[in-house]
Amino acid sequence: MQNIPDEVKHYIQQLEEENKLLKDSLHQLQQQVHNLQKRIIQLEKQLNIHENPHTPPSQRRFKNNTGKKDSSGQRGAPKGHYGATRPTPIPDEIIPVTMDTCPQCGGYLGNPVDIEPRIIEELPPPPKIKVTQYDLHTYQCSGCGYKITATHPECPQVGNLGIRLMTHITMMKYRQRGVLRRIQENLWEQHVFPLSPKGVHDVLQRVGNACHPRYMQLLQNIRKASWNYTDETSMPIMGENWWLWIFRSNMDDVLTVIRPSRGKQVLEEILDTTNSDEVYGATVNDGWRSYHWLPVMQRCWAHLLREVDSGKDPTEHEQELSEEMHKRFRLLKEFLGKDPPMNQRQQMKEQWDMELSNMVDEYLKYEDTRVKAQYIKNGLGCWHTCLLCPGMQPTNNLGEQAMREHVIMRKIIGCFRSERGSEHYQYIASLLATWNLQGKNMYEELENLLRHELCLQS
Repeated sequence: MQNIPDEVKHYIQQLEEENKLLKDSLHQLQQQVHNLQKRIIQLEKQLNIHENPHTPPSQRRFKNNTGKKDSSGQRGAPKGHYGATRPTPIPDEIIPVTMDTCPQCGGYLGNPVDIEPRIIEELPPPPKIKVTQYDLHTYQCSGCGYKITATHPECPQVGNLGIRLMTHITMMKYRQRGVLRRIQENLWEQHVFPLSPKGVHDVLQRVGNACHPRYMQLLQNIRKASWNYTDETSMPIMGENWWLWIFRSNMDDVLTVIRPSRGKQVLEEILDTTNSDEVYGATVNDGWRSYHWLPVMQRCWAHLLREVDSGKDPTEHEQELSEEMHKRFRLLKEFLGKDPPMNQRQQMKEQWDMELSNMVDEYLKYEDTRVKAQYIKNGLGCWHTCLLCPGMQPTNNLGEQAMREHVIMRKIIGCFRSERGSEHYQYIASLLATWNLQGKNMYEELENLLRHELCLQS
């Protein structure tokens, strides 16, 4: 060292100082990376609560494992789709638009040299509330002395609001998703009709009571259906977590049920299995454990495919399992699309159930696919039930579609303020959904029901 020039010593000292700074900087960066990795794990756990294999595609923010939205899907109609331009309507009134004098020189114009028709579609002025007095005559039979009061199909026996007005209020609540105060404001702004939020609430209660008998008929239809698409979601009542169940039959009868439980007792009640070992029809469901005791069911393939596709950076075995299940689903849909006879359906179900069982045994051997393979194994025997029920879908998409309106209503109202309110919600929502799916006019159906229950029934 003594023979080393001073310049070299100084350079070595600078390098040692720089090396020390770099080591300190490296230590800081390593600590930051460690903290970021811990934060990523925390965020992934939080994200998994909202986006997991059981999250429907419509609610997913990220469509693939890269964290980027899928750019392959294009908005709008596909290529080759025919336009949906409305036809020109027939006018209800023809108004001649004329002029007598020239605005330039003031001369007389005479007969027109051309006529340009312009068809304009416009709303009529909002109607004012019509007030009608019904003089209900009471009679006494001269033979038996029985007294009876005449009824009119437009005059409710209780209350002073007419059938069309009650229907309008109900539709503002259930179709336009209005809250009570917004309905009150709309009635005043559009029709100059004063009605308090309590009055709106009373109308909905009266309509709910009127819908109850028809609701019970829907319940019988559900019990006798060949199969039902079922689903459930949380629905708070007075701060407590209740559950809203959907039962949609193969005939598009929709039953909405709100109960404090998500367990099998709800299925026992609705399917009426408490006093009998017989279960009507089959169910299509997402595999929630409350359904496992049912003897005949179709597990949802949409949930299955989301399960095998879950997780980022899939391993080779996970990728193989995902491709295999997507291939089987495509074959299932193609086979169902041919509408084969029942003997071929039974043969294919036996064959595919056996193949699926063998495949599951293979993937249970691998650590990275054991959980997903166990999910498939738990549903063995129920993945191809749709083959034995012509018309049944292999997914529970129809049940989830019937559930969407209630999820939106939950986001709007937050929760029900009383059990009674939730009961009437069941009755009205069930009937409206059923009429809508069956292609009926909901306004007309509700008006006819209210006339029968509130005006003509004694």
